[in-house]
Amino acid sequence: MPNYIFYRKDQVVATVERADVENAVLLISQGYEKLTDEVEAASPEAALRRLADIRQEDNVTEHAFTTGSVFCSIVSAMFK
Repeated sequence: MPNYIFYRKDQVVATVERADVENAVLLISQGYEKLTDEVEAASPEAALRRLADIRQEDNVTEHAFTTGSVFCSIVSAMFK
């Protein structure tokens, strides 16, 4: 399975195979910014689904941390 990298411009995310340097350069010249995520997938569509899953996992983890007891204890300790 190929590795895919992602580029974003506003709300548009483009998927490019890691080996496809020509299209990556084209996207950058059009103002796209490279995202740090890279996934291995069977197709570009599967890569986008995996990226969405990764982003959702990050949001859940962040929410769990900020609402968790450890975070609340740290904040409470800071304001004592």
